[in-house]
This record gives sequence, C-alpha cells and structure tokens, in this order.
Amino acid sequence: SNPANSAGSTGPATGDVVGVKPRAGNDYWFDHDDVRVATDAGRLYGKDARRRAAASTRPLDPGADAIAPESINPVHRLWRPTPGRTGMLGDADRTFLCDRVTTADGSRYVVNGAAEAAGLLPAALSDRLPLADATRVRDVREFNEVMASAYLPAFERLAGRVARASVPVVIESYADVASPLSTRDDSGIDVGIDAVAVVDPGRARIYAGDRYAKARRVAAGSAREGRLEEHTDAVTDMIESVATVGLPALSGEERARPATVA
Repeated sequence: SNPANSAGSTGPATGDVVGVKPRAGNDYWFDHDDVRVATDAGRLYGKDARRRAAASTRPLDPGADAIAPESINPVHRLWRPTPGRTGMLGDADRTFLCDRVTTADGSRYVVNGAAEAAGLLPAALSDRLPLADATRVRDVREFNEVMASAYLPAFERLAGRVARASVPVVIESYADVASPLSTRDDSGIDVGIDAVAVVDPGRARIYAGDRYAKARRVAAGSAREGRLEEHTDAVTDMIESVATVGLPALSGEERARPATVA
C-alpha cells in the first residue's frame, strides 16, 4: 500500500497543485534505463519524482523558476538484486547501494560500505556519481547516526516548505511507508494533513488526516532500526477509512502523462 497525504491551504482553490515525494528509490537492474538517465547527468532520482515535478503546476517555493526532482525528493535510494543475500536493512534478495540526500548546499551521497566491500557496487556507478567523497556506512548503527544528522534535517527542510505552501500539496509516500515526511517532535514544524489516500491495485482508501496522524503516532513505537518509518498496515489496522474508491487500470502511456498523474 502506498499512502499519499494531502496538505496545504484551506482557502479557495486556485487550480494550482504541488506534488512532493520525500522518499523514493529504484533498482540498478530492474530500472536501469531510469538509472542511466539520471546518472549520465551525474544525478540520482527516479521517474516518480521526475513525473511529480512535471505534473506540479508551480514550484513549491515562491520565486523559484523550475522544479527539479531533487528539490521535491530529499532522499532517493538505489538498490540492486542480491538473490540469496539479506542486505544491511534486513531486506531479503536485495541490497541498497547508495542514497542521495538533498542538503542545504546540494546533493550528498551515502554509500553502503558493506555492499561495496562485498563487490556489489557497480564500477559504472562510481564513474557517473561523485561517490569517492561519499559517506560510508557499514552497519545499522552507523546508518542510524547518518540518518539523524543528515536525513532528518533534509525531511524537515521539505516539511517546512510544505507547511508554508499557499496551495495544496500532495505528499506521495514510498512503498508501504505510512508517513514519508519525518520530523522530530521538537522541530516545531506542523504539516497539517487534510486527508490520506492509501492506494492498492484497483482501489484507494481515504482516511481523515487527523485520525491517521494519531494512529501513526501510536504505531511509531514499532519502527524498525535503520528505517525511520512505520508501515501503512500498522496505522490503518487501527482506524476505519471514510471512503473507498475504485481505480482503473492505466496503460504505460496514460501513466506517463503529467495530467493523468496530477
């Protein structure tokens, strides 16, 4: 299930909408065309962030000229299949290679040092991305430290921009992460969520934003190490949806149209 949160102005609708995707990821093997498109330019992002940027009718920040995928997607994770191997984060048959984190000064890369030591980091990736000076993490403890020092501030910068937005913002999640825009309790940032749509094949379940947020806080104690996340079913098992709507099957061409995505 992939939740999408709706937040923003409660004033009159202007027709403008902004989409953000705080966390995203793709696979060096399964999504190789998308990986090549980004890394050939020395960047790392996926087609979802690219489509959200294209579908947004205006920049999130007043005065900005364009919407770059990295500006609406603070963290992008690159995976690779590793049959028979469990990765650092506990995922069977796949291993994360590196993350791109959007900082106040640009992009920062975090490399899975254990995967690199095992020879799993493709040489072509190091040729296309500035990984020589990247931060290396070799276990979950080191990863959690980097998450606290770099990832959370990146999410909070985006959360602050969303909270200040004068138009509605759609916050798309990643995989089954219940709340993709993590902030610390003492951050002082309040992203008011109006509604949450949990999307499964063929349907979307709609939840009241305030009830979903309360259930997510209750579920927060079950977060797994190295993730900074709660899973959608841990939240939705505690509350009832207010509506369920059907979703039609769409062709690849239809899904590629920004108007359809919006």
